[in-house]
Amino acid sequence: MTNKIDFHMHSTVSDGTMTPAELARHAAAAGISAAAITDHDTTAGVGEFLAACADLGIEGVAGVEISADHEKRMHILGLFVDYENADFASALSALADSRGERNRRMLELCREHNLDISEEDLLCQKDGAKMSNVGRPHFANAMVKKGYVKDKNEAFDKYLKRGKPCYTKRLAYSPKKCIDMIHAAGGLAVLAHPISISRERDELFAVLSELKSLGLDGAEAYYSEYTKDFSDMCMSLCGEIGLLPSGGSDFHGANKPNIPIGIVNGGEAVPRAFAENMKRRLDYIESLK
Repeated sequence: MTNKIDFHMHSTVSDGTMTPAELARHAAAAGISAAAITDHDTTAGVGEFLAACADLGIEGVAGVEISADHEKRMHILGLFVDYENADFASALSALADSRGERNRRMLELCREHNLDISEEDLLCQKDGAKMSNVGRPHFANAMVKKGYVKDKNEAFDKYLKRGKPCYTKRLAYSPKKCIDMIHAAGGLAVLAHPISISRERDELFAVLSELKSLGLDGAEAYYSEYTKDFSDMCMSLCGEIGLLPSGGSDFHGANKPNIPIGIVNGGEAVPRAFAENMKRRLDYIESLK
């Protein structure tokens, strides 16, 4: 067993370019010993992923990445969740329905801004695509293909980022609702990429402390976009506040080609100890029931 994990990865079920089974095979080939699939607002790919991991002899972890309603860009990972929990599945289904409605409204906004993007332009990009499981990266790809922008970065900067003309909000739960539903499904709630909230220690301390008071279990202290110094700061904050450190690449395959699986902090790996600490926490929680 290698001392290397990745607890933040996406498949074609949301906005990645590998199927759940392909994602598992890619993780195994990269020497990952424990891997979590964390598609956006859905666990539809978890069963396929876990089965593939079992066949490959690596530890598969059921996960999800939930967008929280917050003034900052806030995503909360659910790790080790019971993905067959009915209430959990229902809450995620409402988010998927909202994503489909948001995507149709964004198509209208594109047309209003003389961008001829259709549903088919989005759905043709991956097998099993539906309006409820495509997102802004697929809009960006369509804009590039049709020559409206030179690359995906320009698509986001000009049209798709929050506040830009083709962006619209969708349903998102409060941070407390996200944390509570993850706990009700037997999982741990972990703040994804705190760097997207702030790079300042004091501001992150305040946000993490508030989330801890709401029941947050951990935070990503290792991540593909971190420097070693930022990672060290996150580790320090986790220790000070009492949060479990986690880590992952945020791998999306060809949709984020500069992010390899299993690589964080500019070249490091996420240590296996993070996974073991999480499992000990879950065992302790179970012992209290």
